[in-house]
Amino acid sequence: MILCSVGVLTLGAADGSALEYIRQPNYVKSSAFEDRANHMMTDIFDYVQLTDIFEKDGKLDLGLIIAQADVQGQNVSYSLDYLIQYARSMGYYFDAWNQLQNDGSRTISKAEDELNHQIIVQYRAYLPDYKQTSPTDGQMSLGALAEEALTYLARYYAVKSEFNSKNTNFYFNITYTSKNSDVTFTNDSSRSEEDIRNLPSFAYADSNSLEVSTNFRNLPQNLIPLLQARNPFRSSSSQYHFSVGIDTSFPCEDNFQKQAREYTDHHVTSVVGLTMLVLSGLTAVISLILLFLWSGHSNDKSDLKIHLHKIDNCPTEIILCGFIIWGFTADILAPEILESVERIIGTIDNWDFWTSSLSLILKYSVFFPMTFSLVRNYKADRLWSSSLLKKICDLFGHYIQSAERTSSKLFSYVLFVLPNTFAFIMIVLLFVHFINNESLKAFLCAIATLIIILAIDFYTWRIATGLSEAVDEQVKSERLKADLITNVSHDLKTPLTSIISYVDLIKREDIDNPRVQEYIKVLDQKSTRLKTLTEDLVEASKASSGNVKIDFADINYNEIVEQALGEFEDKTNSAKLEVILNYPDHPVMICADGRHLWRVIENLLNNCCKYALRGSRVYVDITDDADSDTASCTIKNISSSPLNISPEELTERFVRGDVSRTTEGSGLGLSIAKSLTKLMNGELVITIDGDLYKVSVILKKAVKESNDAKN
Repeated sequence: MILCSVGVLTLGAADGSALEYIRQPNYVKSSAFEDRANHMMTDIFDYVQLTDIFEKDGKLDLGLIIAQADVQGQNVSYSLDYLIQYARSMGYYFDAWNQLQNDGSRTISKAEDELNHQIIVQYRAYLPDYKQTSPTDGQMSLGALAEEALTYLARYYAVKSEFNSKNTNFYFNITYTSKNSDVTFTNDSSRSEEDIRNLPSFAYADSNSLEVSTNFRNLPQNLIPLLQARNPFRSSSSQYHFSVGIDTSFPCEDNFQKQAREYTDHHVTSVVGLTMLVLSGLTAVISLILLFLWSGHSNDKSDLKIHLHKIDNCPTEIILCGFIIWGFTADILAPEILESVERIIGTIDNWDFWTSSLSLILKYSVFFPMTFSLVRNYKADRLWSSSLLKKICDLFGHYIQSAERTSSKLFSYVLFVLPNTFAFIMIVLLFVHFINNESLKAFLCAIATLIIILAIDFYTWRIATGLSEAVDEQVKSERLKADLITNVSHDLKTPLTSIISYVDLIKREDIDNPRVQEYIKVLDQKSTRLKTLTEDLVEASKASSGNVKIDFADINYNEIVEQALGEFEDKTNSAKLEVILNYPDHPVMICADGRHLWRVIENLLNNCCKYALRGSRVYVDITDDADSDTASCTIKNISSSPLNISPEELTERFVRGDVSRTTEGSGLGLSIAKSLTKLMNGELVITIDGDLYKVSVILKKAVKESNDAKN
């Protein structure tokens, strides 16, 4: 009932306040009537100006010279008829409402007009005060001039229709007098100034008095300046008489009559809607009180037990969270549902009202049962006993009791009781902040903290008991995996070596059959790839398990990178990559294993040659950081394929950047590089930004260089 009454008030008083319609039932005394009258008075001066421009002897003059322009040094005059015809050739026309449109058939395009019909406008009849300030001032195309002139002509048609004496209840008469001549502008020549001033609503002003005689409550503030500005005599000695009036019986069908009918309808709907709102509000309050009293009770008055439903078994905090979450969800769902309905039935008017109404219905459908669930729990004294907070308090008690039976009570209190106590204090403070400042963020943080600490407490004892067993199992599994890879790889080496040897012997034979030669080439490529994969498997297994000997030495980072780039020059050239190396002028000394560092850089450069965009540049930058005593080699390139993978996944085994198996790589290069870098007390960092791939090998500086840098 409340929603229906709000709908009546909203839709029935669509363009105003319902209370305004109730306070003022008479349209003539309303602000809507005053606003319309003021708008019409302002439009009078457009009528005066435009009829003076476009009419001759009271009729539209199509032969009127409307503009003059300089066209390649010649002065050309343009009549209104010529500009209309030119605009028509460009697709312009007036629709049924005298509005200028430009989607008609055309013989001259806008581009042709801009290119071939440039002019410099010197005079416009509809802009009498226009003056050229420079030789190029007023430069435009002929089509733009025609469009501008027709815009004023469209306004002329609009005001002529608006003030047509046969279709309006608004009348005016403006007379300008200078010496022995006078000019009169009126929309009904049969009505004198006296007749207009005798209409129920009128206004009168003349140049002999600053006072305006009227029974309107408000008049346009620029009325007198407009009267003076539209004076055709342009003389300070000229005089004027201004009269406007409205026949408030509204005998003609115009905007006043239409607004009057609508105003009456809105007044009726506002009274009905407000009455419905008051009655429905009282009914809602009474019914809500009765439901609060009856909820949980049976029809048997002798039965005093509170009867609960299944929803009442939910913890109190879950219900409260449901209130908040569904409130946000309903606001999101309402416009989405309306958009779906709009696709079926068409455009929906009053979008905001229907969205708010649907959101209210969605919220009501959930809030109503939840509210009475809380009421029933309150009556059954279960609000506290069924809450999550009560269960947390019980868990605290369990921890305290368990601590009494441990060998180190302090450890138990620190590990379990203190974090939960701090979390409880934080939740209380957040709720206080929420209540005092109405901060939804504080409330959500409190709920999130409560859920997190509850989950931690619930699973702590499981984690503690199973952690040791899980670690032992994982270590055993990793050891078995590494041993399996090493043994299998070792067993593969012997037959693989034989295969490679025999393939090499066959290659030395003089074989004329090209197909057999192609087969031998494939055998050679695949056996070599299998050998590389086997060696990579062994090295990856050793590196990941730490079963690699590391011989640390002081190494010049600049030299080892330069040497690696030199050896990869043929590969980078064949891959059409331009390598740009940047490094400091001084040697960058690091503490690392030269053999393993060479393998790391080799793997990274191999990746560049395989996956970098052909014809692009590869940037290799060597930098040192005095604050952290580290040096890094950063390689940047653009990937030829989309990098639809995370940096973490790239360093896993058997993974390529293009996530395909079409290349010759083993998918172990980055995994080996990361493991070897970690064994050298360094870090391999991969960054992906769109198609930009960047990898940095960060290693510690040599001790001597670090001390020198600090000194």
